[in-house]
Amino acid sequence: MKKLSLFALILFFSCRVFAQTVDYASHFNGIGDNREFFSNYNKPQTILGTRASFTLGGKIDSVHQVRVGIDYFYEYGSKFGELPPHLILYYQFLNSKWHFRMGTFARKEIMDLPLAIIADDWDYFNPNLEGLFVGYRNNSINVNAYLDWISRQSNTRREQFMAGVNGDAHFKKITFSFNGYMFHNAKTALWNENTFIEDYMGGLVLLGYDFSSILPLDVAYIKTGILNSLARNRGDGMDFRVANSSYSQFQLEENGIGLRGTFNVGDKHSFYFGDSFYSNTTSYHRIDLYVTPLNFKNVKGRLGWSFHIANGDLDNQQQFSLLYTFGGDLGKNNK
Repeated sequence: MKKLSLFALILFFSCRVFAQTVDYASHFNGIGDNREFFSNYNKPQTILGTRASFTLGGKIDSVHQVRVGIDYFYEYGSKFGELPPHLILYYQFLNSKWHFRMGTFARKEIMDLPLAIIADDWDYFNPNLEGLFVGYRNNSINVNAYLDWISRQSNTRREQFMAGVNGDAHFKKITFSFNGYMFHNAKTALWNENTFIEDYMGGLVLLGYDFSSILPLDVAYIKTGILNSLARNRGDGMDFRVANSSYSQFQLEENGIGLRGTFNVGDKHSFYFGDSFYSNTTSYHRIDLYVTPLNFKNVKGRLGWSFHIANGDLDNQQQFSLLYTFGGDLGKNNK
């Protein structure tokens, strides 16, 4: 922590000297997630805690920026420092069409992956993407590609990385979206004859229609498509286990009050970091009811109640999130 603080101070004063502007950003996120799961398709648990992050940024010109900071999640009932802090450190290029980042930064700042690929409890404790991100967008198309280096190989750690592409396209009221990813789980540096390389791949392709201009609602859409996954353990051979399912989703929202439904029917999937409901069921439906009592520019608070129908069994989940964001300009360089 002392080395990180010293590095942040050095970077801050460097930004003051070489950058046109220096700014800061701070995020406070209260998290409450109570999972009343009794069907054995997913892990029952209660996650309560507070996430806080602080970053400093030096803007060299209108498109180039460097940021450094720290993100810490304190889970209630644990000891301070029991969960390690996450470093934030990245270079960014951003203009009207292109967005590039290299470093370590919050995943949800740049994209929102489906729960089938990245479960929300994984995201609570592992919020950062560490690697590369590049995105392109115009009036009708948004396309992203990323590389996330999750674990460096050592005598005890397996080399792990995830890469993917995602995006969406809008043609009047018709939408097309896709999410594709691969995860590679290699061996440790110290040879173990019982440890084998694992490969995971998959994707979600959806075609939808936006009803928000037709109905008196802020959000109104329906999407349907195919969820696919492939997995193999090379100790069992080089053939992939292939799974496919039909996947549909709808959402209705007005003034922060909403209803969202997700329906998945088909094979059991294999997503390494995905929600366990998708890997343990052949029929999974989720209904989310939510309300946003705090909905201001810098403060958003949401209450949600989710119902999970897994192979005919009913589970439920209550969630609460409070997000407070603020930041500002620390001044201009007078060179």
